[in-house]
Amino acid sequence: MIDLSGSWLKLGDTDLVKAVHETVVREFGKKALQYTDTAGAPEPREELRRILERLGFGRHAVLFTASLADSLRLIAEVNLDPGECISPEDPTQREVLPYAKCGRPKAVYVQPYWRCPDGYIYTAEELRRAEKEAPLVIYDLTYSLLRGEAPHVAKSSIAVGSLDVLFPGLHLGFLAVPRELEPYYLSMQEGAYLHVSTYMQYLFYVALRSGAVHEVFNALQRRQAVVKERLVGTATPYFVWYKPPSQRLRDIFLSHGAVPGSAHSKTGEFGEYVRLGLTSATEEELADFLSKIPL
Repeated sequence: MIDLSGSWLKLGDTDLVKAVHETVVREFGKKALQYTDTAGAPEPREELRRILERLGFGRHAVLFTASLADSLRLIAEVNLDPGECISPEDPTQREVLPYAKCGRPKAVYVQPYWRCPDGYIYTAEELRRAEKEAPLVIYDLTYSLLRGEAPHVAKSSIAVGSLDVLFPGLHLGFLAVPRELEPYYLSMQEGAYLHVSTYMQYLFYVALRSGAVHEVFNALQRRQAVVKERLVGTATPYFVWYKPPSQRLRDIFLSHGAVPGSAHSKTGEFGEYVRLGLTSATEEELADFLSKIPL
């Protein structure tokens, strides 16, 4: 059965996945299978630093985390006092919603490019307005890493993201924080775990340097094209924000793992929409599925 949850990254080319893992073990086995620095192994960390510098976060200290949720947990522990919260967009990424319930926003959370779940792209002016809403702006760059940009970066800012969408089996997050805050974040990490998986860090490094990440992205773009031919909605290579014209069609999508739009809302709105994940089904599976349902 087709999976529209977007909860994992499915790729038909298993040889590509095998080749990347073989390279990790062959070239970096002695490093990848050992402990490393809490902030991250040197080569993967430098590669991530280059990506974030291109996106406007070159003055920040970069460190790996276990996931996007882990990154947000660390931000809350370091920056939020009792009664303070993070003010997200609406709709927004679900991981931030637990930190959105309060009356005093300490930080604003934005996804500048291909916002999950609706694919919105921020302008520089909109990001400047967000900077005025709270003392800190958190930029989620999960979907910006390969294609997007952050046209304005606030003076007081932190970048977060998940690297899971880049390659099958990759489970890794990141933080880019002001350098003066790096010791606080490292102490929090050390209190929870010595470091995140070294193997995952080198998997990210090899997948990126070998070009495998871009092959995966090209496959996701083909899935995006298949969906855009059939559905009228906002489609990114990672997900689609769609308003089904009937309850029957909505139920069909939900029964195949799509997420109701209200699950991405701090106010419970957008129930008429569904988020269709494109990472969990191949191009051929999507084309076959969409050809058989009553659109």
